[in-house]
Amino acid sequence: MPSVIANVWRTRVISNVVTGSLVLLPLVLTVLIIGWIINTLVALLGPETWFGGLLTSGGAAIVGEKLELIAFLIGASIGLFGLWLLGLTIRAQAQRTLDQVLDGLLARVPLFRTIYRPVSQVVRVFAGSKAELVGLPVVMCRFGGEGGADVPAFLASPEAFQVKGERRLVVYLPTSPVPAWGGLVMVPEESVIPVPEMEAEALIKLYFSFGVLAPEVLPRTS
Repeated sequence: MPSVIANVWRTRVISNVVTGSLVLLPLVLTVLIIGWIINTLVALLGPETWFGGLLTSGGAAIVGEKLELIAFLIGASIGLFGLWLLGLTIRAQAQRTLDQVLDGLLARVPLFRTIYRPVSQVVRVFAGSKAELVGLPVVMCRFGGEGGADVPAFLASPEAFQVKGERRLVVYLPTSPVPAWGGLVMVPEESVIPVPEMEAEALIKLYFSFGVLAPEVLPRTS
């Protein structure tokens, strides 16, 4: 049996199969990810959900209640078009104004103001809002002392806090491929290295790309 396997390997049959699999792997993963996204959206927004019922009701006003699936698709299309139109309008002229109006209105509501403001700031950061990104400096967090690992991160606050008599900085460590799924850590002040030549958008691109864009976004050595 070992000799048979060795002969098959020498004829490159197995290696060709492996090579072909690696070529198709990105396509297979892409299809699986798209399928997962579609299934998740159907579970959250499908015709059987509360929100999906609203979309179906909107479409039913056009084609009638008997064609439920078509009514849902029409309602979803109208909703997507409305979101696209709103996004286009906001990007073109009124994003900052609308943000200020929403912030001002919801800041007066006791329940909303404690949740809306921090959530809106985080969303705007990872949506690429220039105004919000400016306030998040990029740093390197050194773990393990000299010769240890440097982790690209955001400095959440320039203020140092006392933890058992030690000065600590609050740092946000993003994760790949979704930077927003990271976490906060309290890092010793001397372990935080500022990277003023790197912008926040570049750091987000780095994590989104699993580090593939490192040559484009990381500061180069002289």
